[in-house]
Amino acid sequence: MFFGLSLTVEKGEGYCLKIFERRFTMRKVFLIFLIATMAIGGLTSCKPGLLPTEEGGKPKVTLDRVEVMSYFPWTDLPARTPLALGFVFNIQNPSGYNIKLDNIKFTVSFEAAPGKYIEIATPTNYDQIYFPPNTTSQYRVVSVIDSATIRLTLLVAQAPKVQEWNLNIPDLIKGWYSKIGDFAFGIKVSEGMAVFNTEKGDVFVPFEGKFPKK
Repeated sequence: MFFGLSLTVEKGEGYCLKIFERRFTMRKVFLIFLIATMAIGGLTSCKPGLLPTEEGGKPKVTLDRVEVMSYFPWTDLPARTPLALGFVFNIQNPSGYNIKLDNIKFTVSFEAAPGKYIEIATPTNYDQIYFPPNTTSQYRVVSVIDSATIRLTLLVAQAPKVQEWNLNIPDLIKGWYSKIGDFAFGIKVSEGMAVFNTEKGDVFVPFEGKFPKK
């Protein structure tokens, strides 16, 4: 009787041990699976996305609009009449990295005759600002010019165009000042270059645009 009981106890202990080992193995496999899943998920969520130096991840600069920031009553030349214009750009960062605008430069041209533009200023801005990944933000460059400086530019640097198009400088400048509030003439941004600093290297982005957009 005791011998049979002893065998039963021994069989019971072996059976319990096997169940314990099986459960332990299953929990171990489940734990490994869970750790692997978390690791893969972590790698996926930490994926940086496009590089700012590759074609699809490069920043894009587009002219959104031009604003009259400050306007003063017209005074006949050679007196100076200031004019402050704000150039609002859309800065798109399609990459997975922060980028910093280091500097931006462009040439401003006013429409002197239908479809004919003449350069009057070259603003350069060194205000540095960061743009987060996968965003489009606006950036404003304010350029202050005056009628006397524009006149000098037309007389010297732009003299060939003035002569070729038979332009009357005082009337042209006065016309620009009188129409700027309604943007009755075209304003063009050309030869633009924005320099961005990134952890993957510097990126040079050319751009151009017109306002009003016709």
